[in-house]
Amino acid sequence: MKRQALKARIARFARAGGGTAVIAMAARVSGQFAMVAVTLVATRHLGPADFGLFAIAGAFVMLARTMLYTGPFEYLLKAAPERERETASACLAATVAVACGWTLLLAAIGLAAPMLFRGSGVAGVILTLAPSVLLAAFAAFAEAAMLRGGAVRRYYAITVIAEFGAGLAAIALLVGGWGIWALVVQIYARIALMILALGGFGPRLVLVRPPFGEVTAVLRWSTSRFGSVLVGFLANYSGDLVLGVVFSPAAAGLYRASNRMVTALADMFVQPAGMLALTTLAAERAGRPGGGAGEARPGAWLRLTALFAALGWPALAVLALFANRLVPLALGPAWAAAGPVVAVFCLARMAALVTAVASAALVVADRQGRVLAVQTAAAGATAALTVLVAPFGARSAALAATLVAIVAAVVLVRAALRREEHAALVEAARLVLFPLAGAFGAAFAADRLAVHTPTLLALALPLACAAAGWLIAVWPVAPAFRRAAALLAEAPRPA
Repeated sequence: MKRQALKARIARFARAGGGTAVIAMAARVSGQFAMVAVTLVATRHLGPADFGLFAIAGAFVMLARTMLYTGPFEYLLKAAPERERETASACLAATVAVACGWTLLLAAIGLAAPMLFRGSGVAGVILTLAPSVLLAAFAAFAEAAMLRGGAVRRYYAITVIAEFGAGLAAIALLVGGWGIWALVVQIYARIALMILALGGFGPRLVLVRPPFGEVTAVLRWSTSRFGSVLVGFLANYSGDLVLGVVFSPAAAGLYRASNRMVTALADMFVQPAGMLALTTLAAERAGRPGGGAGEARPGAWLRLTALFAALGWPALAVLALFANRLVPLALGPAWAAAGPVVAVFCLARMAALVTAVASAALVVADRQGRVLAVQTAAAGATAALTVLVAPFGARSAALAATLVAIVAAVVLVRAALRREEHAALVEAARLVLFPLAGAFGAAFAADRLAVHTPTLLALALPLACAAAGWLIAVWPVAPAFRRAAALLAEAPRPA
């Protein structure tokens, strides 16, 4: 009887939309596990200087690739179904045009790199990676088409395969002595695997030759979104670039390794939160099957934020608590100075989760201009503060970026919040604070009691207590948790 009751509860949770959230986060766990594995191997085979070279070059390539996942990508997700062929064709043309422009721009940056950054080697990596942006354009369009068709689970399965395949290739090459070029191969391998898998298992779209006016309409709509990505890049990567210019690639490597370690954990929650919020709210706005017509219901984005924050924030808080001990174990003694930087970045990624969902809500409501304004101010503030505090090291640069990230998240929440959503805000706050307090409190108490135990046990015991504390604390807010998960059941999903 107990086993049957448990199965029934699991089935109800899956029907309520919890299955989609679990699958999305499981996929991100797998992808982030691959990224962590590559990072751990890379830090054993590369010093901070070499890692910093790739961090600087990779930052520019990341900006170009992120441009492909906004603008036309989002336009296709929210477009009306009656003009799907024309809209999809216009979005593909716009995406390729954007990719061509960024490929040329990256080539120019690569040629100018010796005059911009201290040390050598940045130019060669940027120039080698520039063509990957054009290839990534086709993968990005195929991903948007798959998500529009509701194949969320299939999409995440494909990303897992691509991340693991590319990660294994990079690890093998790192061990084989390829150095930073192993990380370059990883980027190309992931794109190739995504294109092959999406081409084989993605939807069969019938495309037409898009009118020039429709392509320009897509690009005009996307202008503010491109601006948001650009300023978001400055907010997220100005620390890497400023440290690379003012100090050395080694300082940039320390900063980026810390950020990557936190991102590996945070993106298990942040990326699914933003993507599922966008697809769920866009489905309601577009009136496609699986979503109601018109605007998203009041408080929906707040409940989605709370759902993922209740899962992600406790994990980040516990990582911050033990960062000084975990970093030397994970990255090696040479990276011990990254511990305090990791703890600071945990707060920044907490804010990033809120920003991801609030931005999705504003974009679906055609208020992307407000997102751009906030992100522009945040990017300017981050760059200015980073320049001021860069002489004090990577931790100070991380503190500056984190402070701005928190303020930007608060401003975006206020922009997205409607008057009738205050009750949902209170419910969302309870749903987040109970599990956060339970997990962090249990970990902190266990850590104080395990002071004189062996190193590994002193980490394992508090982590186990944190998990138990989370389970106990989430029980009183279980109804709110189920209501938030129920929103995902209404996003389009294939059987």
